Amino acid sequence: MEKKGPFTVKELRNLSPGTQFWGKYLIMDKNQRKIKDGRDIINLKLSDATGEVDAVVWDNCKVTGEIENGAVIGLLADVGSYNNRLQATAKRIKILEEDPLEYVKKPDVEIDSLIEQFGDIMNSVTDPYLQELLARIFTPEVRTIFFHAPAAKKIHHNYSGGLLEHTLNVAQLCVQVAGKYQEINRDLLTSGALLHDIGKLQEYEIKVVPEYTVEGRLLGHIVMGSELITTRIAQMRAENLEFPPKLEWMLKHMILSHHGSLEFGSPVIPLFPEAFMLYMMDNLDAKMFVYKHKIDENDRPDELFTNYDTFFGQHFFTYRYQENNNGKEE
Repeated sequence: MEKKGPFTVKELRNLSPGTQFWGKYLIMDKNQRKIKDGRDIINLKLSDATGEVDAVVWDNCKVTGEIENGAVIGLLADVGSYNNRLQATAKRIKILEEDPLEYVKKPDVEIDSLIEQFGDIMNSVTDPYLQELLARIFTPEVRTIFFHAPAAKKIHHNYSGGLLEHTLNVAQLCVQVAGKYQEINRDLLTSGALLHDIGKLQEYEIKVVPEYTVEGRLLGHIVMGSELITTRIAQMRAENLEFPPKLEWMLKHMILSHHGSLEFGSPVIPLFPEAFMLYMMDNLDAKMFVYKHKIDENDRPDELFTNYDTFFGQHFFTYRYQENNNGKEE
């Protein structure tokens, strides 16, 4: 092993099993348990700006400091594998006083550009009722939190700025597809897209490694988003501002149905075109993130398929076809 300095997660994937390495990583998730022989074991999900890796900490590992979510650690470990996946076995761990934001993935586009695009698409809504509602929900204080929140704890866009990136992607996809169908109400669709995950600001405790709030666990972001809309519209009416009842029903239905089915957490299924389109574009953006992530994180570069993914119930084909300048496959 020629390199002496710390290894990134991306570099770990090219090391041979049994190789010892050291690096600095953020603890994204911690699961402590006892195994059959009574020994204590801690499974960690670690990350840096280049990706994520699993690590196991046995009771004979020397640990300096408290292992907890959101902590940056210095790690000395061996490269290994478990269930045909890369896994680090910790030898020494030291908790470091470093900025955890340096060790998490960021949106592919600069956050300032995403914020500007968000403002543009929000300002494109011309319906006066929806305009007023959006302004009351996306106050300056809420925007500050929204722009730096993750879209999920795991699965997709699970990093600071991820909620903004995902919401903007969904809204832009909706606008593009809506142009093909004259019957679509663009303002309703855009507003639903901008608001579809607003409940996540209450579902998660917004910090470097997001955690569920008690209310979030009990109710979930879908119900919480619908309740927020109900509250803001009630405030408008209390101030003698109109909001059409059928428009309220439709907007809340879009929030409640955007996961598509009861199986995936929606209490109702989409019942009109704008609701169905929002569901499809939300699902598309989330799934495309997963495919890209699985390809980028593939730790078997010589194989065409990832190992079987038990969460998604499938393998992922990782080969990317490209043509060279001579028109031949690379």
